[in-house]
Amino acid sequence: MTYRGLSLLLLMLSLLTACQLESGKKQVRAKTQTYQAADDFPVFSSGGIDYVGLAGSNNNTEAFLGIPFAQPPVGELRWQAPLPWQSDQATFVAQEFGDACMQGPHLANWYQDLISSFGGDPNSFPLAKVSEDCLYLNIWRPATSIEAEEGKTSLPVYVFIHGGSNKGGWSYEPNYIGEQLAEQGAIVVTIAYRLGVFGFFAHPDLEQANFALLDQIAALQWIQDNIAAVGGDLANVTVAGESAGANNIAYLMASPLAHGLFHNVVFESAGWAMSGAMHKVDYESFGRELGASLFPNAKADISALRSVAAEQLLEASYPVYQQHFYDPVIDGYSIKQSVADSAARGELMKVNMIVGANANESLMYLDADETVDSWLAANVSSAQAEKLLAELDADSPSRQQLDRLATANGYVCPSLELASAVVESGGSAWVYYFTRVREGKLAAEMGAYHGAELPYIFDTHDDWLPTTDQDHRLSSQIMQYWLEFMQQRKPEAQGLPEWPAYLQAGDDVMVLGDELQVKAHSSRALCAILSQQ
Repeated sequence: MTYRGLSLLLLMLSLLTACQLESGKKQVRAKTQTYQAADDFPVFSSGGIDYVGLAGSNNNTEAFLGIPFAQPPVGELRWQAPLPWQSDQATFVAQEFGDACMQGPHLANWYQDLISSFGGDPNSFPLAKVSEDCLYLNIWRPATSIEAEEGKTSLPVYVFIHGGSNKGGWSYEPNYIGEQLAEQGAIVVTIAYRLGVFGFFAHPDLEQANFALLDQIAALQWIQDNIAAVGGDLANVTVAGESAGANNIAYLMASPLAHGLFHNVVFESAGWAMSGAMHKVDYESFGRELGASLFPNAKADISALRSVAAEQLLEASYPVYQQHFYDPVIDGYSIKQSVADSAARGELMKVNMIVGANANESLMYLDADETVDSWLAANVSSAQAEKLLAELDADSPSRQQLDRLATANGYVCPSLELASAVVESGGSAWVYYFTRVREGKLAAEMGAYHGAELPYIFDTHDDWLPTTDQDHRLSSQIMQYWLEFMQQRKPEAQGLPEWPAYLQAGDDVMVLGDELQVKAHSSRALCAILSQQ
């Protein structure tokens, strides 16, 4: 369905989206990318609403940006389960990204430090406007899905959950723009969720604590209710995430509220959900301390805390949660038991999964004063330490040894443990190990860092990244594997090496690097030692 030659509607759209008419063409600035739209706007209709989007920058895709999937979680809805969004309008203009969820400078600082490490201009990173009103999602689809013929095969749906330590990030960071991936033949959706104290908050007055997780479930439910109208196959939804975003997916796999909302998983650079979870009651002390800091002379019940301005609440949360990592907790509502317990009891959602980690996940986070010996003393027994030292290359620099240990312990081993749990739960898993290091001295110092795989998956190589034909080739190969996984539920791409299913055909993994290789994981021996009690 399209709108053609309706000058009045075009005028209304221009006012609503604050665009400028130039030579009969609209130019819409969507924060991180410019889209061109002439007299025709792509539209999909669902629930009695026409969603008016934009043609992609190359006219091969269409974008629907800033679609609300829940009511704004403000006022009395702060720290409530999200309520379905309702509109009394027949048309919704989906041409601009929504605000990012409330957060401090954590994520922006991370990107700016990374850009500086590659010799780029840190000020080139586009910052997002933040607001408590932030529950929006974005959709990209191939242009050929417009006015799909009746009976036409629906496209697989790829839903991405961003990382950022659950306290930063947004759904339209430059590396999450779904245009290139959608062009290959998928519906790509990126979603937002409440962050920090707004998304992970336990208080004696509250039954629930995992509001961010409930947001993600609400977005997935919206997709189930509406994605068929966009051309997506609601019976073939792949949920992907990186870092904290991936770790949240492990909890979704354990949540009874999420069962049936997705079928496949891409799990990048996480896995610590397998190590356990806090209980809500243990987490409530933070909520009480926050209330006491804001209302030192009065009782800080939940109504009082909901009356505090979002900016003031965010500022007050910093000292209280300074040493706390925001993560889902066992609240008896969205999470009833740990992910490991769900797996052990055979109650983990049965899915097909691509899971993996990068070679140098921990390198950029290493403490300058930390040594191999101090790390071993703090993390393992003396017997384990002796065995681990024997597995390390004693001739390599201490920093490389330390990175290998920390990366294995924090990322690789939990990911392999999750892959095993998925297989034991009746699903299938394919494990990757991303090792590609870009060219140049500065890139060599960064290694295959945390998040390095993202530009390859979305084919969104930033200008400040040294990108060669080899990087573009690897990006194409990864996208082929990912697309086949979305379509066929296994990564079997024609013309590329066969990727064996983990444990079903041995424990070999796919190395995504300068060349594609299938072999034993280089950290397998370390993980065997680290798993010993």
